[in-house]
Amino acid sequence: MSEQKEEQVVTVESKKEEESKVEAVEEPKAEEPKVEEPKTEEPKTEESKTEESKTEESKPQQQKKRKNNIVSDPSTLPASSDPKEILKQVEFYFSDQNLPKDKFLLGLTKENEGWIPISTIATFSRMRRFSPLETIVAALRESEDLLEVSENGELVRRKTPLDESAATSESSSNTTEKKPVSKGAQAFARSIYAKGFGEETSASQYDIEKYFEAFAPVTQVRLRRADDKKFKGSVFVEFANLEDAQRFLAQDPKPSYNGNDLLTMSKAAYVDMKSAEHGFNKNAKGGNRRGGNFNKKRRFDGNRNKENKKAKTEA
Repeated sequence: MSEQKEEQVVTVESKKEEESKVEAVEEPKAEEPKVEEPKTEEPKTEESKTEESKTEESKPQQQKKRKNNIVSDPSTLPASSDPKEILKQVEFYFSDQNLPKDKFLLGLTKENEGWIPISTIATFSRMRRFSPLETIVAALRESEDLLEVSENGELVRRKTPLDESAATSESSSNTTEKKPVSKGAQAFARSIYAKGFGEETSASQYDIEKYFEAFAPVTQVRLRRADDKKFKGSVFVEFANLEDAQRFLAQDPKPSYNGNDLLTMSKAAYVDMKSAEHGFNKNAKGGNRRGGNFNKKRRFDGNRNKENKKAKTEA
């Protein structure tokens, strides 16, 4: 009897244990937070890598790239002590044509009553080939109208301070009274456009200047560059006299450079040509404005913009 009771007790306890197990299984478990598996990145294409590299480029890097596209290098020119070359270069620095555009030099002229150390001028890239310093000082003393040198021979300045407003202002066409033509307008009138100079070399600036100076005195020669600073193969040349500019353009046959025929025209004709290409026309005041309906919004056309940019680079 005692054995049967023990078996019953064991059976009852075992049933209770099984029931408790079932209940334990049936109890809902708290959901554990899902951990997202890291997504595998798709391999980047060459195009995407290129775009990223362009975006990541800092301004200094972009400026360095553009600077590297400028091939002309004055340091490759032969050393010289020619007083005419020295005076010509320094007078260009202080000229009405260059000084307003040269922020560094213009800033110096506004200090110390316009006096600038000649030793500072001698450090400019196109002046480093000239030596000794005493030769530079002596050459600058020969300037007749533009420059004057201090008594101690250490400083130089313009005899007449730059009139920035006169260098850029134009006479009004709304009055019957004729006003003197501004210096800027005079310089524009005696400037020409020429194209066909090929690839840039380290001596291009110097060689092209010499090419035009063999024809007549010039005030400046500016190599035209694209946005990335690459040489376009064309230049703007400002002659010292309007008659010389007209004679150069009137040459028949047209002039050539290193065997290549040059495309030449006045700077005014070039500006008019480009204005017509881009849909600009002259308004009553002589300025340029785009023709058509100004109130109509223009649709963005990526292909057209690319073509315009390409045309601008090739011009």
